[in-house]
Amino acid sequence: MNRDNPIPWPKLTIFTARRIVTMDDSLPEATAVAVSEGRIVAVGDPESMAPWREGREVTLDERFADKVLLPGLIDNHVHPFLGAVLLPTEIIAPEPWRMPDGSICPAANSPEEFRARLEARLAARPDREDWFISWGYQPSEHGRWFREELDALCPDRPVILWQRSFHETYLNSKAIGKLGLDPEELAAHPQIDLDRGHFYETGNKKVTAALMPYFMRPQWYHKGLESLATLMHQGGITTAADMLFGSMDPDFELAAIDTVIEKPNRPVRIVNIADARGFANRAIGKRVMGPPDECPPFEQGLPAIEALPERATPRVTFARAVKLFADGAMFSQLMQMRAPGYMDGHHGEWLMAPAVVAEGVRTFWRQDYGIHIHVNGDAGMDAVLAAVEAAQREMPRFDHRFVVHHVGFHSNAQSRRLAALGVHASVNPFYIHALADSYAAWGLGPERASQIVRAGSMVRNGMRVSFHSDFPMAPTEPLFLAWCAASRRSRSGRVVSPEERLSLEQALRGVTIDAAFALRMDDEIGSIVAGKRADFTVLEDDPFELGAERLREVRVSGTVIDGEVHLLAAPMASLHAAGDAQSALPRPIVRTGLFSRLAGALGTARAAARDGGRRSSAARYRPVAACCGEAAGDHCAFARELAQQARRWFEAGRSVRSADRARETGLSSAPGPAA
Repeated sequence: MNRDNPIPWPKLTIFTARRIVTMDDSLPEATAVAVSEGRIVAVGDPESMAPWREGREVTLDERFADKVLLPGLIDNHVHPFLGAVLLPTEIIAPEPWRMPDGSICPAANSPEEFRARLEARLAARPDREDWFISWGYQPSEHGRWFREELDALCPDRPVILWQRSFHETYLNSKAIGKLGLDPEELAAHPQIDLDRGHFYETGNKKVTAALMPYFMRPQWYHKGLESLATLMHQGGITTAADMLFGSMDPDFELAAIDTVIEKPNRPVRIVNIADARGFANRAIGKRVMGPPDECPPFEQGLPAIEALPERATPRVTFARAVKLFADGAMFSQLMQMRAPGYMDGHHGEWLMAPAVVAEGVRTFWRQDYGIHIHVNGDAGMDAVLAAVEAAQREMPRFDHRFVVHHVGFHSNAQSRRLAALGVHASVNPFYIHALADSYAAWGLGPERASQIVRAGSMVRNGMRVSFHSDFPMAPTEPLFLAWCAASRRSRSGRVVSPEERLSLEQALRGVTIDAAFALRMDDEIGSIVAGKRADFTVLEDDPFELGAERLREVRVSGTVIDGEVHLLAAPMASLHAAGDAQSALPRPIVRTGLFSRLAGALGTARAAARDGGRRSSAARYRPVAACCGEAAGDHCAFARELAQQARRWFEAGRSVRSADRARETGLSSAPGPAA
């Protein structure tokens, strides 16, 4: 009882653990934490809890006595709607994916494996009227599957291959016809190659919009969202940020989250960051985004964004922040790169042209919003820096929490400018593991490919660096992502740019307190401190005993969210735990005559870049006569040859990327008219 008031104190639960890693510099470790009404009351050891026990009903919970507690893990950039859309598709990707039921979609690392898996999944879905949609297609490893090849394989059923990045799709003729879109409009779009059935960046949005009625059926969308929620729990995530809320339809998205997450009281908190372009376009009745240089009316979208917090629930909240875009996808090699550019002379793409980026930043900066921006290449970063510098000159702000996301490749000089402007970063360290080998062999070259995601440089320059999955670009496994940043090991097992590695503590900060900082929630979550939410991730193993190199082996036993315990049926480590790195490598394709043609191939690409300027993105997929691949002159085959024979150099697996960098895509199913 309160001595001055007869009203009883709320019930108190004291959790004890082998070790509690608080991520708080003032009290880094503990062995007990007291919780009441979803909040942390005290942190220390069991003896220090004595003053808090007086006059209370106390439960001593010793379930974690032999386990380790971390602050609840945070993924500050996921896409629930993408998970809902893609998880029910046929997943055929370059890396294995674990499904919620524990089954594994194995990796396909060669054209032969991809074709065999594709044919098997087509046979398993005999309905030739329904869409067949597959996600995970990567031309550099899976070979060429454009409209012509898909038509030959499936002339009488609609087939869509969604590229690994989700930014591109490849459709056969039946699928293009079923979309019901205006052929003349498609042919005129700058980011659609209709002859190849290739839709990329803003052009791909037309495919997505047309498929929305199909994807938004409860039997599809809710199934996918439930799968994602389960995967996040298995990864130990207690808070996830939807970094593009409202990109489809805010009412539908909220209703689905309420049905799948809020009502069943699933152990995850969703923080929504508004899609600035989506809300702006809806304000004028526009349902599909235009080309990259078309500036949406950002200010007209503000009233709807401002009203969102009124719709918050206990597990679903809204940040005063928006999402913008700069350049294209990392997995597609569509990021905008400074000189020397790409090895084959192609250029990247803009999702928002620099002038549109500048206007978006200016609009929301003046309204005191947090701004999160997708940027991958160093030329894309130049556009972002210019926009922030202009905004700061016009209206100086402090602690603005401007956050650059992904940050595939940028320079040390840009790190210094970002730090000077008070910008911080949420990076995708999975790029290091997944792409460093292949992009060394084709695309960026060994030096730049080894330096992707320069997390160490950013930390040294004073930036806070957090990690995200950008699901489905990486698994919803924060400890695996932290391992990627701490070890910088590629799929072949090489350590790339060891100077950019993070310490174990820095890596753990990236999925706890620094991830919370990026969301402006570090006063609520991210560390185990009195007054904060009682969110913990329960570990079977101690990260500090295993060390940074074995961080991906740490097993998650469950989570605690707002003081409620949610244990898994059995502890789970990352699917990418030690031992799978080599098995995930692409298999070499034995060919001959590579190096006799190598100089000519590179010379052709460089000459094309000199004579006609940088090649268009579509040109990446064109066969290069007299120097590439087999008789068909397939650029992709040539890059596979290069990767196979140079594998002992970079341990790279078939990183093709030459001309067949044909916007990878996944297969699936889609519906009728545009949304």
